[in-house]
Amino acid sequence: MNAIHAMNTQNAMNAQNTIRLFVSLLPLLLLLPLATAAQAAVVSFEELTVPAAGYFNGDPSNLSPGGEVTQPWTSGGLSFSNTFGIDADYAFPYWFGFAYSDVVNTTTNTFENQYAAFPGSGHQSTTYGVAYADGATIALPSVSNVAGMRIANTTYTFLTMRDGDSYGFTSPLAAGGWFLVTAGGSLGGTSTGTAEFYLADLRGGSPPGIVSGWEWFDLSGLGAVDTVSFTFTGSDVGSFGLNTPAYFALDDLTFSASVPEPGTWALLASGGVAGLTTAAQRRRGRRWLGMRRATPLAANAFEAPAAALPG
Repeated sequence: MNAIHAMNTQNAMNAQNTIRLFVSLLPLLLLLPLATAAQAAVVSFEELTVPAAGYFNGDPSNLSPGGEVTQPWTSGGLSFSNTFGIDADYAFPYWFGFAYSDVVNTTTNTFENQYAAFPGSGHQSTTYGVAYADGATIALPSVSNVAGMRIANTTYTFLTMRDGDSYGFTSPLAAGGWFLVTAGGSLGGTSTGTAEFYLADLRGGSPPGIVSGWEWFDLSGLGAVDTVSFTFTGSDVGSFGLNTPAYFALDDLTFSASVPEPGTWALLASGGVAGLTTAAQRRRGRRWLGMRRATPLAANAFEAPAAALPG
């Protein structure tokens, strides 16, 4: 009976040790799916339904003069900021943030053509995004690393820099001129860094010129972020600020969910190994103790003090 009791006691202890071992490894096990899920996702905007006008700028179609609505739109799980309103005094519509578009127009140099990408389409696709004005912000669905995106001039911006505009605000961008987009990363409201892309650069002896096609904007230096915001600066500035139309087109934004650094994995793994070692030691010690208690001692037999037992 003592042997059977000892065996049952040992089985119960083994079950408890297994549970403790699982708990010690749980943080590592929970993070394993992240390692396989951290594949790059590409936001191409192709799943969006573009209105008959050829673009969506946030217009809910029910605003009266003085009305304004701020409602981000989503694509590929990302949220793109957008505000649309109707001016109270003159009843003209306005918007800022992000729009999306499939407009094809590479020749019209007016404000009415503000939704067209100068390359004439998206990057190897039909639909693309359009950013306008400082503060256009992309919110990620979780903490992520953004590899980058395709960026291009809009037709309105490109032709204004090349030819000037018909409104008398600006002349063609002069030698030494430039037009810059700056991306700012943020995590929990704290800046993670910035990245820059020149949509026009006429500085130096052999300047790159004005960007006419789709180019890669590397955003990997921003690190782990939950939002990315954009601002515009340039050399052509007047009494009311930047004369160059503050737009860019974007496509194929590429990001992946952030996973722990290798050092974190190592720490978690070492914690799991430590858990294995500790559990094994306890198991050995309790097995010894169970055997000791289940075996009757002979008369005058020596019993080791508990402090001397293994584990």
